[in-house]
Amino acid sequence: MPDTITGTVAKRADRIAMDEMDFESLALMETASSKIAIYINRHYTYEREARILVLAGVGNNGADAVAAARMLKETGYDPVVFVAGKLEKASWEFLYQMFHFQQLLGRVNIYREGDALPDSDICIDGIFGIGLHRPVEGIYRSFMEEANAHTRRFTIAIDAPSGINTDTGELMGCGIKADVTITFGKNKTGLVTGAGKEYSGTIFVEDIGIPEEAYIKAENCKDIYLKI
Repeated sequence: MPDTITGTVAKRADRIAMDEMDFESLALMETASSKIAIYINRHYTYEREARILVLAGVGNNGADAVAAARMLKETGYDPVVFVAGKLEKASWEFLYQMFHFQQLLGRVNIYREGDALPDSDICIDGIFGIGLHRPVEGIYRSFMEEANAHTRRFTIAIDAPSGINTDTGELMGCGIKADVTITFGKNKTGLVTGAGKEYSGTIFVEDIGIPEEAYIKAENCKDIYLKI
């Protein structure tokens, strides 16, 4: 099994692990999100006053971002979350993580076109992750362009920089450039080719517990789990 796989295979492996191997979505999410929080705690230990901006979509990459924000809040930071997308289309994991972040009095804003985002010391990119295969349009493009108009001292992407097709490395119209990308399980083809190489920064691959068997099956069963 190669160390680098496409984003499509990675998503398929996640689905196989949950559907056939009894892994729980929230357990995997907590592990993944903790990798983001641990990285920031490790590298910014003495910067609890740092301005942390969390960019979240309403899918599970956004849920990872909000969970990371909750963990940072629990360790003394005060991140602010901006969400793009319709909440009625949000994943249940996203709504679950949002509820628990707000229970800690976490700051949340729903982005609307024309809203201004703040400058930040640390930006966490959790808009799209590895599932993007079409051009960025509408509110998401506005959100990303507004984020790019502001200064960010350091940007960390969850699983993949938003705007990058992790199968091909193509930039899907616009994207968020990361200084560091923390990707899960295995590195993604699209992070080391094309625009993905430029946008990903330094890549760290973190194990979140998906077994090798799931990746092997995902690679060999290309006719299933295509719609995640």
